Amino acid sequence: MSALSGLDFFNLDEKLNDEQRALRDRIREFNEKEVLPHINPYWDRAEFPREIAMKLKDLGIVGGWIPEYGAPGLDGLSMGVVSYELARGDGGICTFYGVQTGLAMASIYGLGSQEQKERWLPEMVTLDKIGAFGLTEPNVGSNAAGVQTTARKDGDGFVLNG
Repeated sequence: MSALSGLDFFNLDEKLNDEQRALRDRIREFNEKEVLPHINPYWDRAEFPREIAMKLKDLGIVGGWIPEYGAPGLDGLSMGVVSYELARGDGGICTFYGVQTGLAMASIYGLGSQEQKERWLPEMVTLDKIGAFGLTEPNVGSNAAGVQTTARKDGDGFVLNG
């Protein structure tokens, strides 16, 4: 039994189909072999574990629910399994996945032009391009609920205030 098999407080296993269990097991194996034995020195150095994070592309999960551009098109429960299992290994790796897949890629997929989707998403799935999310303001830091900056369309551009 692996260190991450543990208890199933939510009885999640009985809700998963065979494909979802295989996905869970693949991520648990990744955590056991690639994350847990190597992550602590990164934390000690306050350094991003790039070498570990780049291996997420081999799991076939980058892009999550997006059904095109090489992304796996995962269903909602599978997305939950991915996040749950990645977080069991390391919160930072899970956050990297969430920002890449959820904030960056999902924003481009949902709001980007066809040209932007074709330009960015295939290389983001393979982690050849890394997305980011920046959020900070002098008066609120990274409190998304307190953001004061506004943007309004003005002709062909935007006016930002804040």
